[in-house]
Amino acid sequence: MWHDTYLRVVLQPDYDYASEHLLPHLFDALSAHALMLDACGVAHAGTAATLLREIRRQPFPAYDPSVEDVFFTLDRELAARDASAAGALRTALSRNDLDMTIYRLSARLRLMRAMERVLRLRRTLLNLAAREIDTVIVAYTHHQPAQPTTLAHYLTAVENVLARDTVRMLGAMTHLNISPMGAVALGGTSFPIDRTLTSTLLAFDRPIENTYDAVSASDWQVEIASVITVVSTTLSRMLYDLLFWASRGLLSLEDGLVQGSSVMPQKRNPVALEHARTKFSKAIGVTQSVIISSHNVPFGDINDPGPDMQPPLTSMWHDFRDGLELLIASLTHPNLNREEWLREAQQGESVVTELADVIARHTGCGFREAHAHVKTLLDHLHARGRAVSTLTAADLGAVGLELPEAEVRSALNPAEFIARRTTFGGPAPSVMAGEIAAARERLDADTNHHDHLTTRFVSARTHLEGGS
Repeated sequence: MWHDTYLRVVLQPDYDYASEHLLPHLFDALSAHALMLDACGVAHAGTAATLLREIRRQPFPAYDPSVEDVFFTLDRELAARDASAAGALRTALSRNDLDMTIYRLSARLRLMRAMERVLRLRRTLLNLAAREIDTVIVAYTHHQPAQPTTLAHYLTAVENVLARDTVRMLGAMTHLNISPMGAVALGGTSFPIDRTLTSTLLAFDRPIENTYDAVSASDWQVEIASVITVVSTTLSRMLYDLLFWASRGLLSLEDGLVQGSSVMPQKRNPVALEHARTKFSKAIGVTQSVIISSHNVPFGDINDPGPDMQPPLTSMWHDFRDGLELLIASLTHPNLNREEWLREAQQGESVVTELADVIARHTGCGFREAHAHVKTLLDHLHARGRAVSTLTAADLGAVGLELPEAEVRSALNPAEFIARRTTFGGPAPSVMAGEIAAARERLDADTNHHDHLTTRFVSARTHLEGGS
């Protein structure tokens, strides 16, 4: 009998976790194994496949301390129906390769769901960007106002990163979606099994080439955790900006996403954004435990990167999911103070780069000299307590520069600043529509890829469950 402490601390929590999160994958893996054995001529394996399909439609037994885990619970259920079928199923099978297969199947489903949410967030960003092509904002560098751009330019920048993150997630899928089944304990088997068939039945891309690798490696879990860290880090940076804008009244959320105060009637706290930030921070924190659990442990079948890693991974997926859902909801119909954003651009100094550009073009001096002229002009204005928006051709004349008044006014116009930046990837409205269209095409291609994988994985499960 197991020690009471081990039952309470390890076996029962593991059983509860597996019952809640892993059972469909356990049935999938064992059904594929049974169908493969039947195709290889192992007696009673076909009966095992049929019985597995029956058992999976029934409530799974509750925890029983006399049975070690869900596998042996299922083994006992199968043996009670047909001992020969249960015996056949155990041919060329170990919990080592079975567990690693189940963990990969679970991670595959979670990764697919995470990708679907990232794709939805990308579409949300592009939809909002399409509405805000002309919305002027002031971009900051080093926490200081830098240059005018548009909200669309900002949003498509974030979507651009998420497009790369989607590629990272699909790359992680290629390393995840390979089959350990048939590796048995670690050295394979002397039975003439067909590992490729099992892999195909489970919609894996191929069997893992080395059976020792199949039951030992945790690189794919570390890679997934790393990808989630990358995505969460980017989104946490966007959340910093959204909260900064909200604090200045430039952006507010719709009613169901803000919280009032019990004492301050005016408060509309953007709590959905705060909670999203926390979710991504927690996801990043949990990923570190996933990485550390694979660090400095033997390369072989071991609990650290095996069953002990699964609950932290689940926590990571849940926090990542919740953060994405909150962001999608927040950015679907935000309230934007476009007038205040424009006022900041008009009254601040973020436009003076264009003034230096105009001086260089009109006078023929180099940009270095034009840059120095603008710094001199700024010193002149600051000494007199004047804003850049009051600058005139006469002020330029005072420092030896000849420029028409219309050119000065145009150079200090934030909308014209933006309209002139028509280089590839720039914010000009004349090119931004094309950039958004190209981003939508890329998103559609990624969505189609995701849909194709979804169809493939769902079809595999349907077949294993006994459907058509």
